[in-house]
Amino acid sequence: MDAGHLAHAVDRLGVTARVLFVAAHPDDENTRLLGYLANARHLTVAYLSMTRGGGGQNLIGREQAELLDVIRTEELLSARRVDGAQQRFTNMRDFGYSKSAAETLATWGHDEALADVVRVVRTFQPDVIVARFDENPPNHGHHTASAILAREAFAAAADPKQFPEQLGQGIRPWQATRLVRNVSTFRNEPIPEGALSLDVGIYDTRLGLSYGELAALSRSRHQSQGFGVAGERGSMVERFVTLAGPAAKEDILDGVPMGWARFGATGGTVDREIEIARSQLQRDEPERALPGLLAVAQALDALPDAPRVRDARTAVGGILAAAAGLFVRATSPSAVVVPGQKVELSVEIVLRRPATVKLSSLDFPDGTSLSPDPALVVNEKKVLKRELPVPADAAISVPYWLAVPPSAGRFNVKDDQWAGEPRGPASLRVTATFGSSGRTFGVEVPVQYVSTDPVRGERLRETLIAPPATVTPAREAAMSVSGKPAPVVLRVRAGRDDVKGVVTLPVPAGWRVDPASIPVSLAKSGEETTARFAVTPPAGAVAAELRPAVEVDGKVWSYSEHVVDYPHIPVQTVLRQAQVRVAPLNAQIPKGLVGYVEGSGDTVADDLTHLGVQVEMLDDAALGGVNLSRFRAIVIGIRAYNTREALRSQHDRLMRYAEAGGTVVVQYNTQSRLGPLEGRIGPYPLELGRDRVTDENAAMTVLALGHELLTKPHRIGPSDFKGWVQERGLYFASTWDAKYTPILSAADADEKQLAGGLLFARYGKGRYVYTGLSFFRQLPAGNAGAYRLFLNLLGSTP
Repeated sequence: MDAGHLAHAVDRLGVTARVLFVAAHPDDENTRLLGYLANARHLTVAYLSMTRGGGGQNLIGREQAELLDVIRTEELLSARRVDGAQQRFTNMRDFGYSKSAAETLATWGHDEALADVVRVVRTFQPDVIVARFDENPPNHGHHTASAILAREAFAAAADPKQFPEQLGQGIRPWQATRLVRNVSTFRNEPIPEGALSLDVGIYDTRLGLSYGELAALSRSRHQSQGFGVAGERGSMVERFVTLAGPAAKEDILDGVPMGWARFGATGGTVDREIEIARSQLQRDEPERALPGLLAVAQALDALPDAPRVRDARTAVGGILAAAAGLFVRATSPSAVVVPGQKVELSVEIVLRRPATVKLSSLDFPDGTSLSPDPALVVNEKKVLKRELPVPADAAISVPYWLAVPPSAGRFNVKDDQWAGEPRGPASLRVTATFGSSGRTFGVEVPVQYVSTDPVRGERLRETLIAPPATVTPAREAAMSVSGKPAPVVLRVRAGRDDVKGVVTLPVPAGWRVDPASIPVSLAKSGEETTARFAVTPPAGAVAAELRPAVEVDGKVWSYSEHVVDYPHIPVQTVLRQAQVRVAPLNAQIPKGLVGYVEGSGDTVADDLTHLGVQVEMLDDAALGGVNLSRFRAIVIGIRAYNTREALRSQHDRLMRYAEAGGTVVVQYNTQSRLGPLEGRIGPYPLELGRDRVTDENAAMTVLALGHELLTKPHRIGPSDFKGWVQERGLYFASTWDAKYTPILSAADADEKQLAGGLLFARYGKGRYVYTGLSFFRQLPAGNAGAYRLFLNLLGSTP
């Protein structure tokens, strides 16, 4: 910690008041309020996000669903490292936009969702719960549901009859003092009568930032959502209304004890010792506070076991290490280790301030220890090495919330030990125990792999326990077109040296796979090869989920491996159950070349190529320079008009291409108050709205019987709209010129029909299509009907 963060940490140690902020998604949190409470008021504050956000769209890459959950989890953790708050989750999934709390709670499971929130309240023990949203529609159903659950959990957490299975193992009923709502500014609602005002726009001299500036740095970590914002200075007033508990009159923490005196006379001793440590802490000589901090640790040992006490004991260890300038890092020579393998760990320790500190012991993941007991010399790097055997039955490092395949509404977490936490503990970790003035304190660090990128510099990633080889499908779904074999391509990657194995792809009875198995031989850890199978379903078969596997040394492994690497978050290697969907598709593949203008990240070009369509990607230079008449159709990727300025500048050229006989297909673009879509996207007036159909099973009504989009080359019927995922579509057109023909309409329950999801227009000799239907989700998921419809959009003639 730098001097400013160290001072805040010591001050936070002396404040026992806690606040839990409750909302639905990554980005819903009020970062300026979190930053203010954690730093100006030195509270322990946490953000409880009902979901990890994987049902949204990805502005920076192609990851969807669980991989997007991973990105947004890390973005939230990165944001919390900036604003000083903590992060919690429930096991609920972001299943996409929901129009009502009733739908949300039915999909999540009301009681399961409430149990998750109650567990977080009981384990975190907030004095004040802050709901971000109200319960009044219209609003995102996840938002409204989060407000309902916050209200219900306020009472249920205190009732031992509610979710009694949680009680024990240090979990007790907990009654927060009050529940308040943070009145929103983004919905332009009037200020409620009697609302409490709190100015959070003050300047933090330790950090050199106002909390408006700190909040912007935190919020700008949500890069996958495009939520970079500018810092704000000056007064910023937050308002609150009390929903339950005694009304807050002067402050949301009215009546809440701030210090350790809530634990009685022994707690008062902790308060006094913290005051002494605070007086000893000096900006340029933080080690002077070590005696006082050690006394704080001793005083905390006398308190009863409780969440605040346990967390404070852990925090003191980190503060002691920071005050002494201790650097501790444990590294391995590779990013993964394999069960049964031995790995050499290297532990680097540097005492960077003149403190009297000894290294008492190093505890390793296998339960063994080193006890060197040497005095540490200031700024002298000490490197201790240890060969670590990894047990043959060691668990593979799958995120705890992905260990079991998720269901529609929730992650099926079987072990509640880490419920609510962003991540489980590192698979490999080392604890260094230090001694000073007759007392000890520990620093636990994960084992990491360190690499150097010539552009980004030092890159760290957690060392994982991985199988000897992974089998990662190149695609989520492979299509068997008109009875032809579906090509299933697997990336086989070694987790250790000298891997010799056999890759298989088991199929259901009656299916055919060729070859039956593929031998692989990989000399070095990290080396890759490709295994290619051809899978033929029998006539009349439906899609099947297949589990590729690799047998090494007599044991069968079935794990996929994805590396998520963006500059703003730590590198993530995601190991999980390997799976690929194989689906029959009765379709005609068009001849000729299709141009694709990529937007914010989708796989549609790859999906078409997989079928045998000839696709050529069009970058900015190609948009303005290539002969567009070469293409039978040009497809515009999702959000391309939002993100590609060159596309907007070349719009007229695209329309001339259509006018001369080409086909232009534009997929959805976003339209919002914060990010209005400027300029034209079609040949005639066309305005996009924010309407969507969230029910993926909503009936699709044909508005243009016999239209070529529904008949050539494929006759589209009700069966083509079965099995869609997450939604029908989003950002439908709201108004359009009479020259456009709406093709389909759909509606969510009890809502009006929306006809702006698929529009067609003749333009000169050619065709223009706008579609808000979510092909970007359906095609990678292997939905045959969506493929057939999309191929129709490309035109029936070369």
